[in-house]
Amino acid sequence: MSTINIAPEEKRRSERQDWLFQAEERPRRPYALLHLSSHGLLLQVDARLAFLAGAWASVIVICQAAIEATLRDLQLHDYETKAKGIFFDQEDLEQMRSLRNELLHPQAPGTPSQVWCLPGGDVAGCHAALEAHAKNAYELMLEATYANREA
Repeated sequence: MSTINIAPEEKRRSERQDWLFQAEERPRRPYALLHLSSHGLLLQVDARLAFLAGAWASVIVICQAAIEATLRDLQLHDYETKAKGIFFDQEDLEQMRSLRNELLHPQAPGTPSQVWCLPGGDVAGCHAALEAHAKNAYELMLEATYANREA
């Protein structure tokens, strides 16, 4: 009997797909009772694809945008206030927004950083460290998307 040797990237993609499945199934969401933001849902599709690709910075940026779109479209109907204002000082959302801002807006060398968390410009190591943040962002996005269901 021969064994199949899965290439390392294919194995990582499979692991990411398993993680997504578990995150999306926890807890079961009654889709029929949802009011969804079409803009947020479009971004959610890209967040899922970015996650499967292991594009951690992209996942964080897209998930924050999906949460923002969902809040604006379904809860606040406010398309003017900055994200910081619509997150109502919720620590987890504020941390993600702060990380997203740092990813999008480079800072001067020597500035304390959540992104550049390893010394010596270790790009691969810093990218890998973003995975935990990306998982958190994805779960927050799911929470924001499916918290608007009718009881």
